[in-house]
Formats: sequence, C-alpha cells, structure tokens
Amino acid sequence: MIPFVVPPLSGLTVLVTRPAAQAATLCARIEMLGGTSIAFPAIEIEPVAADAGGEYDLFVFVSANAVVHGAHLVTRGARSRIAAIGKATAAALAAAGLPADIVPVAGADSESLLDHPDIVSGSFSSVLIVRGVGGRELLQTRFTARGAIVDTREVYRRAKPTVAAERITAIESLWSEEGIDVVTVTSVENLRLLMELLTAKGNELLRRTPVLVASGRIGTALEECGLRGGAILAHGADDDSMVGALARWNTRERVK
Repeated sequence: MIPFVVPPLSGLTVLVTRPAAQAATLCARIEMLGGTSIAFPAIEIEPVAADAGGEYDLFVFVSANAVVHGAHLVTRGARSRIAAIGKATAAALAAAGLPADIVPVAGADSESLLDHPDIVSGSFSSVLIVRGVGGRELLQTRFTARGAIVDTREVYRRAKPTVAAERITAIESLWSEEGIDVVTVTSVENLRLLMELLTAKGNELLRRTPVLVASGRIGTALEECGLRGGAILAHGADDDSMVGALARWNTRERVK
C-alpha cells in the first residue's frame, strides 16, 4: 500500500497581503501544497521616474520592485558588479537578464547584504542603490563611510490600495468565523498599510494571529505595533523561502 502523504500546508489558511502582481504566485504555491490562500493586497507599487544611471562599481537592488522599475538604470562596466538584497530580488534580476553577483545566503535585508563576504572584502569606489521612496539609509551610510561615492535612485513608491469596504468586511468576517491561521507581511510598510486598511475588529484579529515575515526587522515591528500572535521568520521574501517557513511552522503545529 502506498502511504498517504499529508501535504505540508494541509489545513492552513493564509492571508497573502503582498502586492497583487506578486501575490498570485505565492497563492498558487500555497494551494499546490495543500493550503488555502486568500489574496488581500494591502500595498500597491507605483513607478517613479528616475534620472539615468551610469557606470558604477556596484549596483545594489533592494527589492524585486526596484528591479522591475529600475533595471534600465544599469550600465555595466568591466568591473561592475550587481548585488541583490535577497533571493526574490536575485530572481527578478535574473529574469531581467542581469544575474546578481552578490546575494546573501540567508536573510533579505540591508544587514544581511552588508555581511556578505564579497561586500565586506570588496573595494567599491562608486555605488548606485536602486530602491523605493523613503527606503532605509543604512546601505548608503555604510558605503559612504568606506569612502565610496554613493548615488540613490528611487524608482517606485508604496501606496495604500483602494479596497471596497465590503471586501474588508468579508475578510474580517471569515477571519473571525472560520479563522485565518497566518498573515504574510513582507515589509514594514506592508504592515503599516495593512493595519490602516483593517478596521478595529480586523486589527484585533491581526494582533492574535501569527505573521509570516521576511526579516527580523519586520518581526521587531510586529512587537512594536503590539502584535502578539508571534512571528514566523522566513529566510527571504521569495516564494520558496516563504512556503518553506510555512511548512516548517505547520508541521510543528500539527504535532503539538
């Protein structure tokens, strides 16, 4: 007899809050592995016009959205290298025909990239950071402190999407009556906008629900916002890392 194998996300209902264009593939992976996905985009990405780039020793892309809206800024010289802040960003670069030279083995934040051996030991006289409006200054500060000339191009902004009140009511009713087991959050801004979209009832449900996060920095933000359901830490924002973290967490929950 062939043994029955329980799909790793069996019985798990996940609220996916990443932008609509990126939610579809994650939702499909969750469903393929036996879970139930609910797409509820809580953040929109709007392109921003940016000045042309040029030749730099190092191009740093801080997100997949930075690649989508800023890949055209890359002019590679003989010594140029491209860095991705995580695996999802690296995948976007590969799809754009710009394979990343430097990608953190684990993690998807500025700290993880700065700890990469090629960054620690590298000598970069000029750096272009491609990011969203209002991004963190840590990368710019660190590279500047090492004597590099650092330029920044902000190629997109994060915005709160327009969501019908009926849709929010439906999500919160399902959440309270049938249960949502995990909510995904892939940036601090994603968390802030999600909390703005939800009503007081929805935010109370969120405070008690485990949240899948793509970095420890987001986990810290959960605590600062009073969310006590616990953080499920993925090694990055790419689909493989996200569903892998969900599978490990779901397995532990089943054996409790």
